[in-house]
Amino acid sequence: MADRWDPRPGGGGAPRPSAPSRWSTGSSRSRPGPRPGGRPGAERPPRDVRPRQAGRFAVGPGFPWPLVVAASLVVTALLAWLLGLRGGILGLLFPVGYLVVSLLAVCAVRVDGVLVPALQPPVVAFLGLVVASIVRGDTTSTTLFVLGVFAPLAQLFWWMLVALVGSVLLGFLRFREANPGFSVLGAVRDVRNA
Repeated sequence: MADRWDPRPGGGGAPRPSAPSRWSTGSSRSRPGPRPGGRPGAERPPRDVRPRQAGRFAVGPGFPWPLVVAASLVVTALLAWLLGLRGGILGLLFPVGYLVVSLLAVCAVRVDGVLVPALQPPVVAFLGLVVASIVRGDTTSTTLFVLGVFAPLAQLFWWMLVALVGSVLLGFLRFREANPGFSVLGAVRDVRNA
C-alpha cells in the first residue's frame, strides 16, 4: 500500500510520472520539447476546434440530425414564404432551393445519423408549406389553407421524388464510405440467423 499514489495533500507515495495529456489546454507547456519551426519563440499554427468529417460527400464538422432537420425545415419554410406567390423563373427557385437544401442536409449530418435527413424531404416540403401558409395568413378559412398547402404540394411531387431519391442515394453513399465492409444482404442474413 505504501507504493500507491495518494491524490490528497500530504498523501503518501511518490508522485506519478507525468504523461502527455490527450486533453490539450492549448498552453505552451502542454507538450514538452522544442516548438515547431525550430525556434524557441515560433508560433504554432492555429488548430481547428472542430475537425471536418472525412469523406467525399461530407460538408462541415458533422451536425446532429435533429439540428439538421430543423434547419432544413426553417430554410424550406422561408423559401416557400418568400417565393410562394411568385411565378416564372422565381417560381422555379423554390423547387431548386428545396432540392439543394435536402441534399445539403444529408451532407451536413453526422454519418451515424444519416438515415433521418435522407428520408426527410417529403415531410419537410409539407411542413414548410404549412408554415409558409400560416405566416402568409391563409388560415382564415379551411379551404384557403388546404389549397395553399396541397396545391403547391401537388405541383412539387416530381421535385419531392427527385429530392427523396437523391437524398437516399447520397445517404447510402455516405454510409458505405464510412462503413466499407457493410453489406445489406449480409445484414439480412445475420438477422435471419439470429
